[in-house]
Amino acid sequence: MPHDEPRPRFCAISGRFYRAVLVERIGNVLDPPAPQSAGRYHRHGQPALYMSPEPEWAMRAISGYMREDGKARVLIPVRVSEAFVLDQHDEALCDRLGIDRMQSNVSWRTALEAGGEPPSWRTADLARAAGADGLIDPSRNIPGGWHLDLFRWNDLGGPRVEVVGDPVEIRLSANGGKWEL
Repeated sequence: MPHDEPRPRFCAISGRFYRAVLVERIGNVLDPPAPQSAGRYHRHGQPALYMSPEPEWAMRAISGYMREDGKARVLIPVRVSEAFVLDQHDEALCDRLGIDRMQSNVSWRTALEAGGEPPSWRTADLARAAGADGLIDPSRNIPGGWHLDLFRWNDLGGPRVEVVGDPVEIRLSANGGKWEL
């Protein structure tokens, strides 16, 4: 961003969120992904912490992956303090930063499998370069739903995240659709 432009007005986020993790990661819920892991808003080796403000939203966001891999996951409540994030609902700010909000809806997994770069990585790159602690990701499957994705946490100058409750098992119905509970 050029030096003559004012700093972007990010959305201040604090509160209780819910993070879905593999059962074997219960003790490492606040650790960044493994170096070989990539996701919608992080490249291999980049830190990212994905969570949702509602337990059901977190479970729905992970349900498709659970149905694919059959691995047990739990929901862990966390408290986020003073995160300044890019809200992708803010069309004017996204335009100012050169972010095409619709590109976050493109399947990141399909792009990677085809040998390409997921367009959502560009969104994250631009938000990181503008100084955001993370971003708000509007849900593709939950009307009005959204998720919080942090790029940094528990570092000097970044938001604080702490576990504030016990894990809760995520149980999916036997006959639900891919992204249903």
